Parts: sequence; C-alpha cells; structure tokens
Amino acid sequence: MKIQKYTPKYEDSWLRCRVLAYLYTSMYEDVETSKPTFEGRPSIELIAIEDGIVVGLLDMVLDTEELKTSFLAKGLGAFLKVIAVHPDYQSKGIGRKLYETALNELESTPIEFIELYTRGDEQANNFYKKLGFELLAETYDVFGVEKSLSKPISINGIENKMLKATYENGEPCDYILVDGVYEVYDLKALDNIEYDRYYPARGYYKKVK
Repeated sequence: MKIQKYTPKYEDSWLRCRVLAYLYTSMYEDVETSKPTFEGRPSIELIAIEDGIVVGLLDMVLDTEELKTSFLAKGLGAFLKVIAVHPDYQSKGIGRKLYETALNELESTPIEFIELYTRGDEQANNFYKKLGFELLAETYDVFGVEKSLSKPISINGIENKMLKATYENGEPCDYILVDGVYEVYDLKALDNIEYDRYYPARGYYKKVK
C-alpha cells in the first residue's frame, strides 16, 4: 500500500471507495458522482493505493487570506472535507497514514489549524480524538420538513402523465417538500419539524502551528 497524490485517472476508484466507506455509517446518503475539484483553491488530495485501486482517500481544502472556509477559530485553517477508508481495508492504519502525510504537507503552508465535521459514528469520533482533535461544536443534521411547511395532500389520479394532487381544502398542489436537511443548533427546535431521523454533527479542531 502506498500514499500518493490524487490524479484524475483514479476518479472512478476514488468514488467507489468513498461510497463503500460511507455505506455503513450515518453518512450513507452523502454520495458523490464526481470528484470535487475545489474550484482551483489550494488543497491537499491524497489517495492510498493497493493492487491498483483506491483503498483510502483524504481531501483537505486550505484557507487563504481572500477565502476562508473554516470558522471554528481565527487565522488560516485547513478544512478536512473527507478522510475515508474502504471497509475491507479498515483497522490497518491507512487513515492515520493519510492524515500524517497531509500533516507533513501543511508544514510548508501558513495553515495554523485543522477543522473537520463528522456525525455521531463512534469509530470516526474515536479516530479523531486519538489524533488529538478537540470537540468544539455540536449541531444536528435533521432530515424532515418544518411543520409549517408540511401540508397533507391527496393524489387524485393521473392526467397527461402528471399526478393530480390537492391540499385538504381542495386547492391544487403542484409541488410538495418531501424531505430536507436542516442544520439544527438546539434540539428544542425538533418540536417544529416533522423529521425522519437526525444525527449529531460534531465540529473538531486541532492546532498544528
């Protein structure tokens, strides 16, 4: 297994690795269909290769004086977008090797800290804590619809291949919000949402300079 910089020829393998790494976690719905490019911003993009396939990956986008993505601390930060390991290759130190390689690359930059977000998966949270990250913020990703926007409808048939729907008062309904993702800062807000599920979204910070 070797760690190297990402190149576009590995895009399909990168996507497959990311999907499988997320599949058994609370991030399972977060699917990419193309590799993020960060629109030319400075970044660190690493992959772990074994037998010609991607078995681990790390993407980190770096703040500049003109554009700052991080917000947990002042100064210039590196936002760790993703670090993931193929489920068949986990518990072999690949994630740590990816992180340590990225850390070495940060030494020649003005970046002062690393910031990341994850959900409540115990394995992921323990991994970041072992790397020395400090939990600074906790919000919640809530999947649902605000109660004020959730209106019962009836489907009354099909006309010209279009569903004909009406609200309870008989008015026609041309669209409905089925499911959204709300970033909730106080769990009391759940009283206002018809939700299917929610997860803690934890913000971690680590000073590197």
